[in-house]
Amino acid sequence: MAIIGGNTEKKEIGLSIGVSGTHDRTKINNDTGYLELVDIDVDGQGNPIYVEQGSWTSDVIDLGDIFQDFDKVFTDNTINGASSFAVLTRVSSNNFDWSDWTPIALDGTIQSDTKQYIQVRIDLFAGFVSDVFIIAKSDFNINEFLEEKVVSQSAYAVPTLTSDTSSPLGFAFSSSNAGGAYLAWKAFDNVDSSYMRTAVNQIIGFVGFSFVEKITVTKYSVGSFTNTSNTIATEWTLQASNNTTTGLDGDWVDLDFQTNHSWGTDATTREFLINNSTPYKAYRIYMTKNAGGSTNGIGSVNFFKSQKTSLSLKRDYTYDKELDSTWSNTGSLHRKKITRSQWQRIDRLEVL
Repeated sequence: MAIIGGNTEKKEIGLSIGVSGTHDRTKINNDTGYLELVDIDVDGQGNPIYVEQGSWTSDVIDLGDIFQDFDKVFTDNTINGASSFAVLTRVSSNNFDWSDWTPIALDGTIQSDTKQYIQVRIDLFAGFVSDVFIIAKSDFNINEFLEEKVVSQSAYAVPTLTSDTSSPLGFAFSSSNAGGAYLAWKAFDNVDSSYMRTAVNQIIGFVGFSFVEKITVTKYSVGSFTNTSNTIATEWTLQASNNTTTGLDGDWVDLDFQTNHSWGTDATTREFLINNSTPYKAYRIYMTKNAGGSTNGIGSVNFFKSQKTSLSLKRDYTYDKELDSTWSNTGSLHRKKITRSQWQRIDRLEVL
């Protein structure tokens, strides 16, 4: 089974090896530029799980007349977590006959003989990043031996606001407003009679919240207000961004689309589940239609964090319809089910 970890090693290169070459279960991270193991799954908390080990081999490097000037591969390196790495080199005089792979010294000094052609190989090894044993989602199936428990319910991510900037968790924003009574934070004040509203003659607009820390939203809600008028939104798109600074700029991705909503005179809230596993900095409701008024508005908006669950072994198994009273406090997720009579037969054979 793959384990949690993976190298994102940062190194200053003393030998110009470039980033091209042959990858074996490794890749170059496009965001950081670091070499790392390929991730193959996620755990129950959404953290990546990497292959146990992989390697990268550089293209052949022709040092020409200056090969004697290079004695080290790396001048500095930093190890991430419990992961580890090994660097090896091999050399050739003719780019045909090659020496065996030889590990570099602890200080980065090349141990291979000095020759015109050289190749570098970096082996990466994943490591555990915590003392908690976590399995990959693809490594198990929910069955009669396992039970899934809710660790934390999905929770409203934005607290009750009294101004656009009243929360240390972030700030509320909107594309425009119809005055001081209809600012962005009115959608987050938990008051049924108040609401946010765009400027007059601006039917298309948005309202949202930008968080200090990225969060993963898997559910959201939109609500009307008491005595709802024709200024209530009937069509909108839930959008998210990781590079906005004001809520008005940045790049936005669509997460959900709703249309043809009608509202009564009582304050009503409707919840919507979305398929999202990516944490984002900001979320907004982009309104495109209303009930016919000259402005567009929303009574309330809520964003909910994802629910967390855990797996554990059941302790209430029955074998031959009888309760197993000798169940111990230890076990395995790969335990094989047998009947009590089968176990008694094994026990009589004194199998340990």
